[in-house]
Amino acid sequence: MGSMTTTTSPTSTPVTELVAFTIDTPDAGALARFYADLTGGEVTFEDATYGYAQAALLGATFNFQTVADYSRPQWPGQEHPQQFHLDFRVSDLDSARAHAEGLGASLAPGQPGEGGWLVMLDPDGHPFCLCPPPADAATDAGAAQEG
Repeated sequence: MGSMTTTTSPTSTPVTELVAFTIDTPDAGALARFYADLTGGEVTFEDATYGYAQAALLGATFNFQTVADYSRPQWPGQEHPQQFHLDFRVSDLDSARAHAEGLGASLAPGQPGEGGWLVMLDPDGHPFCLCPPPADAATDAGAAQEG
């Protein structure tokens, strides 16, 4: 089945802005701090009473909500689906992996990227990918330094 691309002008739909992306977790504050530390962002709000935290990450707002009886995703299987995954561009794959693991992430089993990218699991089991710059970006950067 092919993918469908739809283009609309900003005024042709009543939806005008993505305000935030919300992630379920057993501990909203802890996962907000993990992603803030991973990306160099910051936790902008936390309320343990209501199980809610918010972080500014790479120009986007992420919300985290504590969920009772949280069911940890099990990647790559679908018995407990991943629900979502995030892709992060990194300048150096090895140092990004070490940084993520130092914060509590782990390397996911069964890496589909054949070394081209890494699938990691955050402390609550949500998968995320560390993606190096595209090959043409490295070529462009080298040409710019030589020129």
